[in-house]
Amino acid sequence: MAGWRDMPAEALEEQYSPSRWSPRLGRDAVIQAHLAATAAGTQRARARAQTSLHVPYGDGEGEKLDIYFPTDPSGTFPVLVYIHGGYWQCLSKDESGFAAPPLVSRGVAVVAVGYDTAPKGHMDAMVLQVRRGLAFLVERYAGIRGVYLCGHSAGAHLAAMVLSTDWTEYGVVPDIKGAVLVSGVYDLEPILHTYVNDALNMSREVAQRNSPMLCVAPAAPAAAACEVLVAVAQHDSPEFRRQSQEYGQALRAAGWSVSLLDLAGMDHFDIIEKLSEDSYILTQVILNMISRA
Repeated sequence: MAGWRDMPAEALEEQYSPSRWSPRLGRDAVIQAHLAATAAGTQRARARAQTSLHVPYGDGEGEKLDIYFPTDPSGTFPVLVYIHGGYWQCLSKDESGFAAPPLVSRGVAVVAVGYDTAPKGHMDAMVLQVRRGLAFLVERYAGIRGVYLCGHSAGAHLAAMVLSTDWTEYGVVPDIKGAVLVSGVYDLEPILHTYVNDALNMSREVAQRNSPMLCVAPAAPAAAACEVLVAVAQHDSPEFRRQSQEYGQALRAAGWSVSLLDLAGMDHFDIIEKLSEDSYILTQVILNMISRA
């Protein structure tokens, strides 16, 4: 298959339009169903869990965290930090608590990270916000025993950028024990040539310095102990699937502990929506990753 640079503009747009690839529903319907599922799942989570909502980690409007505490939060607990997708320009932390119920019931806190999406936010700022949010979290809550990142789509990109962070300037080194990167984009350059960049307005330089594929650090001893799962859906586009495979290979070549999970029957949207279900394979994989640490 020819590379993305050889694709006609229309074909490249299609590759980076995840809603065109779902066999379940039409383009608009699958997005509406995703918004409804994540919003309803978050409402259920907020009704059941002990929460601290809209906790500010900075002065910016979007710089807030939603924290879902374990059912029994006494002592120390691991935390899953969830970074939402939406192509860096829609969705928010307010629809990002749907994965909490199966986790909080097993002693895991869940934190949904807010950040300023485009056009208000730009790429450099979003990456810094997510890093600062995590630094704030581990400083604020001494009871955290291990951080597990989870990001979907654009959120998987941001989670991958967190893995490349030089924490010396943050005054804290989060104990990141695992990362679950779901249907992500790890090389932003193709995005420059699609409708996605209309709101982001990225230059080539911005795209390059914020591309996880170009920021893979050799695994330090701590990083080697961090388990990275790169998950992709059967019905993600070929470009999304390629990006996941190549990023996983790049991490592995740099000494990271990486596994790739290709989820049969799933599309770009239900691959993450189903984290609200105890029995879903990805829910179980996350719980197993945490229990092994």
